[in-house]
Amino acid sequence: MERNQFLLFLSFLFSTIATILGIAILFSGSSLARYSSGTGGSLFQASEIGAVVIPIVGEIHSGESTFDSTGADTILRQLRDLEEDGNIKGILLEINSPGGTVAASQEIFNELLHLRKTKKIVVSMKDVAASGGYYIASASDYIFAENGTITGSIGVISFAPNVKGLLDRYGVGVRTYKAGKYKDMYSPFRDSTNEEDDMIGKQLQDTYRKFVEDVAKGRNKTVKSIEELAEGKIYSGEDAFRNKLVDDIGGRREAHKKLSELCQYEGEIPLFEQEYSPFERMIRSLGVKFLGEGSQTAKIRSLLQAQVLVILPTSLGKLML
Repeated sequence: MERNQFLLFLSFLFSTIATILGIAILFSGSSLARYSSGTGGSLFQASEIGAVVIPIVGEIHSGESTFDSTGADTILRQLRDLEEDGNIKGILLEINSPGGTVAASQEIFNELLHLRKTKKIVVSMKDVAASGGYYIASASDYIFAENGTITGSIGVISFAPNVKGLLDRYGVGVRTYKAGKYKDMYSPFRDSTNEEDDMIGKQLQDTYRKFVEDVAKGRNKTVKSIEELAEGKIYSGEDAFRNKLVDDIGGRREAHKKLSELCQYEGEIPLFEQEYSPFERMIRSLGVKFLGEGSQTAKIRSLLQAQVLVILPTSLGKLML
């Protein structure tokens, strides 16, 4: 009898946790989050002139943002909503990201470049704003970095695991059925051919060239000047400032002041920030605790299936644990 009661309790407990986590996932990708400033108001029905803070955190990928990563679909939806709000004059992007997938970074870059025609955009770099993080930053009007910020890393990498040797060691064979000579080009069960290596190399070079050209366009620099600073090189904020990859040294305070100036706002322009209710904060906290490992696994899968803009080794090490 006691055993049955215990099993019923466990069943109820797990059902409750599953329900909470389901709600957490819903909140993490929803567009219902409110925005408010120190003087109150809602982002999409702002009763005053202001600017919006948008964080770019963790790995950048397609789809919706998670608790510790940035999804292009989430950011694009926010930016397109902002475009329609005449009271929102600017955007403060706070970037703390080591990079991510090519397509996701390009989507956000292109949307910001479009939005820059009607809104002022200032970037405040945190600990790291490298590769895909820098790609996005380059679409802004002005970039601030701290002296110790890690940035740059303009380059592209693609992963192709190979377990053929391991399978051979244990006498395991894999049969592959395909229609199309190159359909299994990224297969982990065989070695790639020289022809395939050349094809992949060309894809990476094309993507790398586009990366450099976009950064040059966003920063109003020549392609040659960006090429000299690219090749995956990593810079401190101070080095980036000396090499004109960023415009100034500073944090949120300085970025806020510059954004107010660009928006021609007398004093400091009100900043609208994403706001969560106490319940939502609790749900997100639980989601981080229980979904952390799963979200990391999903991001690894996403990164392995696409070309990625160079991710710093420390972040990659964290991803692969």
